[in-house]
Amino acid sequence: MKKPAIGIVGGVGPAAGADLCHKIFSHTKVTCDQDHIDLYLTSCPSIIPDRTDFLLNHGADPRNGLLSCMEKLVALGATALGVACNTAHSQKIIGAIDMSFLGPDVRFCNMIEETCRFIADGYDEGVPIGFMATLGTTNTGVYDEYFSKYHGLKLVKCDEAYRKAINDAIYSKKYGIKVTPKVSDKARGILIDAVNQLKEKGCKAVILGCTELPLALDSENSPLPIIDPTDILAQALVRATEPEKLV
Repeated sequence: MKKPAIGIVGGVGPAAGADLCHKIFSHTKVTCDQDHIDLYLTSCPSIIPDRTDFLLNHGADPRNGLLSCMEKLVALGATALGVACNTAHSQKIIGAIDMSFLGPDVRFCNMIEETCRFIADGYDEGVPIGFMATLGTTNTGVYDEYFSKYHGLKLVKCDEAYRKAINDAIYSKKYGIKVTPKVSDKARGILIDAVNQLKEKGCKAVILGCTELPLALDSENSPLPIIDPTDILAQALVRATEPEKLV
């Protein structure tokens, strides 16, 4: 039997992959270095085109790059895989990749499916849950596809102007989270304003539906409780490999 090991497809973006690694470590019960679960990370942005550009503008296809990274991780010995990008979980991207190559000994942990389960287990039916993400994830209904499988989950999105502002906070060449060495005050301020709009709409929590967003928002600066799919995926990956170590 293969030794349990986690494989992360990072580079989408790179800081989000590192954030997932850190959260895996923080959810692992250890007494020394050797207690940690073996983990492999690919961070190959050069071969994985932007997912939002693919979904909205018919840009370059990211699927071959994602598949190549998965194959490398399996070859290294990963027994549980995760992708550190919400937009990549679109049915047109991850949903269109044949996972049969993984074989019976490797599990793919789907970030959005895990997030839906977390909400269904932790919130009453019909409670409005706010949502923030890239335009690729928001406007193409990536989360809507998954939410539709769960009766009683209510997803609330920002108005169009806020959606555009959130996307700029992620992608802007001047102040976006993807390009600045640390999160800019402008990007964080835009996101806090967007959360406040969701709060006004009656939301009781907000999903950070882009893996860059947890780099800017946390429980201390967000006007609403946060649902962090990166953190939820981290727990799922520990559970899929050495569940007795889950903190």
